[in-house]
Amino acid sequence: MSEAKLPVQSDDSDGMSYLSTLPQRVVRVYSTETGERLHEMKKHTDWVTAASFSPDGVLLATGDRNGGVMVWESNSGRDYLTLAGHTAAITAVSWRADSNILATGSEDGTIRLWEMENGGQVKSWNAHAGGVAALEFTRDGRIVSIGRDKQPKIWAQDGNQQRAFDACADLGLAVSFCDETDSVIAGDWTGEIRVWKAA
Repeated sequence: MSEAKLPVQSDDSDGMSYLSTLPQRVVRVYSTETGERLHEMKKHTDWVTAASFSPDGVLLATGDRNGGVMVWESNSGRDYLTLAGHTAAITAVSWRADSNILATGSEDGTIRLWEMENGGQVKSWNAHAGGVAALEFTRDGRIVSIGRDKQPKIWAQDGNQQRAFDACADLGLAVSFCDETDSVIAGDWTGEIRVWKAA
């Protein structure tokens, strides 16, 4: 299998991007200016399935098909934290705007929040029956998610569900939040994209 680019939730203000060779379980960081490989990290035990730079560019979070979550120093490539708790594949990682909290979603159906000082789990809750497919922090600190239950949801950071929207036609695959219009945007397996007002 050839090298494949994973989605990056970063403003690339640090001038970096990254690629991961999935079968080799390797995370590779490249310079977007020169194309030079800067770092190669080898700690995952299965294919890398999710990745995101922190908003401040200091850390890089990656998740794998075995439920492992690693946090790396983005400038040095050094291992910073290993976050253990999920029991199935990681499907999504997202950073809170202040870069102090990481949200992870998994096929085990849970969303988990982690603090970055010591890697402690702040909160965990069952979010989607059958598995979480995607999640994202909003600018104001809420979390939007979607999963195999087809239903987009908005959560407070304490795990309380604030709102659930009409189910999509098929399995949910992607979700995002537009802060400017206060809207939830979700896509499903059929290719349909739907938009709801969050209020």
